[in-house]
Order: sequence, then C-alpha cells, then structure tokens
Amino acid sequence: MYMGRNLDELINIPLSQWEREELAYHHFAMSQLSPLMNVQGISLHHQLIEEIERRGGL
Repeated sequence: MYMGRNLDELINIPLSQWEREELAYHHFAMSQLSPLMNVQGISLHHQLIEEIERRGGL
C-alpha cells in the first residue's frame, strides 16, 4: 500500500523532486482515472509520464 505524499502535498513541488514511488503510484492512479480527468489532470499525467521517462522508466 502506498504511504507517500498525496497530490495535495505534491502539487506545488516540481516533478523533479518527487520520489520514484510517488511518480509510479500517481501515474497508476491517473491511468485508471484517465477517462474521468479534465484537461488539467490529463496535462499533469503527461508531465508525470515525461518525468518517469526522463528518469529511465519505472
């Protein structure tokens, strides 16, 4: 079970400072919720994916 920071805590922190576990968890959650997300959520998800790729993937 994920025990890290939630999006409310992370939203004002640059993605480069997120832990790998945080990126992986929120990417998974957003992937599951993608049909329900608005433009802002989709944009954040794309940024998460780019950061994960920048770090060499999961």
